[in-house]
Amino acid sequence: MTPEPAIVRHHEFYFSDGSVVIIVERTAFRVHQSILARHSEVFNGLWEVPQPSRMEVYDGCPSMHLSGDSVDDFVDVMRVIYDVFHFDRIKPDTSLSSLITFLSGILRISTKYHMQGLRNKCITIIQDKFPSTLSGCDEILPWAFYLCTHISVNDILANSVLSWQDKALCLAGKERLWEMQKWHTHAFMLDFKQAPQCASNCSARIPRPLKLENFEVMRINPHPLEEYKDWKTLNLCQRCQTMAETQHRNGREKVWQELPSLFHLGKSWDNICEDQDS
Repeated sequence: MTPEPAIVRHHEFYFSDGSVVIIVERTAFRVHQSILARHSEVFNGLWEVPQPSRMEVYDGCPSMHLSGDSVDDFVDVMRVIYDVFHFDRIKPDTSLSSLITFLSGILRISTKYHMQGLRNKCITIIQDKFPSTLSGCDEILPWAFYLCTHISVNDILANSVLSWQDKALCLAGKERLWEMQKWHTHAFMLDFKQAPQCASNCSARIPRPLKLENFEVMRINPHPLEEYKDWKTLNLCQRCQTMAETQHRNGREKVWQELPSLFHLGKSWDNICEDQDS
């Protein structure tokens, strides 16, 4: 039998005066029970219960293993808890992709462990940063579902907050968003077609389609609203690049306009706004 890998202490969140040890994916975090309890109903309730005499101990502290969580997600939450200025690092011009990376782990952990203050903060940031049309408005639900499609299938199914109807919408949304990314927003990366006026035979000159592993990453985490900017590396003639940029821009707009219907939240943003005002 292969032995389990040794537990490694996290280099940043292993405090000498910490009172409890949380172990995530064989990484140990020595943190402060009172701080965790202040932010989380789950952890607060856990330590209010008398502990059994045989409770696991690590480095002289009560310890517990968290299952189904990732080290990266837990680190994101620890940074928010221990650094009051962490959210201030989000710049005004932060891209959609960067914001998803910054907030998704915090949203997952704060939802799972009932850290309502952190969860509300993430939602407020999303509302402020990304309105419901590319030019402006203030709805959030379709965008929240879009974020949920970036959660792994296993995490969606195991989520204790989402209803089964919401889980079904998230899983179906993954597939729909991937189809739109494949055929509307990022088709030039997967199945390039040169412009009718191309005189440089661009289809024979551009880099070959994505490797299988990159293709799988895009399929599992569809992100059709992500803006592509690295056009020069495609080595296209001006006519082909202009056509590809136009298709990409129009595709992103199409995805955004259809986002409510993708998650059965109304046929359009106008429908959602009407429902909100009624």
